[in-house]
Parts: sequence; C-alpha cells; structure tokens
Amino acid sequence: MRKFLAFMIALPLLVFTAVFAAVPAGAATEKGTFQYHVGDALVQSLGFPVGNKAMAENGDVVTIVATGTFDSVSGVATGGGTFSHHEAATGRTITGTFVTTGLISFQSYGNATPQGLPANFFGGKLMLSIVATPNAAPNVHLPAALTVECELGNPPTAALEGVRVNVYNVINFNKTVPESGANLYIKE
Repeated sequence: MRKFLAFMIALPLLVFTAVFAAVPAGAATEKGTFQYHVGDALVQSLGFPVGNKAMAENGDVVTIVATGTFDSVSGVATGGGTFSHHEAATGRTITGTFVTTGLISFQSYGNATPQGLPANFFGGKLMLSIVATPNAAPNVHLPAALTVECELGNPPTAALEGVRVNVYNVINFNKTVPESGANLYIKE
C-alpha cells in the first residue's frame, strides 16, 4: 500500500516534469541586442497612437513614449523618453523626461512571424531601470522601474500590450490601460 501511495504522489510530479520538459525554451531565452519602441515615431508610423498608458490606484494616468536599446546578455540598456502624468484629483498634468539606466529583465515571446511580420520583430516583457525628471523640477531625479509588454510572437494568455511604471516611494502606475498604444522590440 505504501508503494502504491508513493507512486500516486510521485505520478503528478512526473507528468508535470514531462510536460514542461517538452516546452521549447527558445522564446524565453532569446539572446542579443534589441531596440525598444514605446509609442514613439516608429510605432506611430505603423498607425498607432502616441505613447502608451498606465493607471495608478488613485486614477492618475501616465503616458510613456520611449526609445532605446538593451542587450539581454550583458544587461546593458540605453535610451529614454518622455512622460506625462495626469493627476485625477486636480486635473493637473506633470510632464518630464527619463533616462534608462539598466536592464532588469527580458522575457522573449519569440519573433513576430506568427503575426506575418518580419523575423527580427519580437514580443516579450521588458523591465528597465529608469530615472525620471519632472520638467518643473529639473533637480529632482526619481528612480523607477518601467515594464513594457509587447504581445507579438507567442505570448502567454495573461500578456497584455502596454506599460507599467513604479516610481519608487512616490506612485505606482500598476495597471496597463488596454489598447492605449503599442510597443515593439527589434533584434539588431
């Protein structure tokens, strides 16, 4: 009976291991240098609106426009962009710029050939370290994390095209605003 119980306990683990061992790892392990485009001129030239939006719990909305590069091997990221933070409570809008300071992580969803696009276009989830500077306070530098998600390739079902921005100890725009813009990664 003990052998039978041990087998019944081990069986789900064996099935789980066999199923996930068969999943190709290529999409999640894509290595190389990529350009990232968030609602910038390139994305706009493809017919999408300016920027991409995220919302905070208090109803504030930030719009991000960004361009740069990242290397998934070295962890180096460059570039930056602009932000526009609309305060729900006051109606005031705070604008500024940000600089990309590093790559936190990149999970590739593979190239965009399933969507009929060039093989050097990629989808995935990108997390960047950034430092934001409001135009009205040029001596204030706010560290933050920018998360960019692009649904090209073979994304998981939970993927949602958009951005999220966590300005540490200030505000967390943790809700992607659906269909507010587009993002793209291009492998160099």
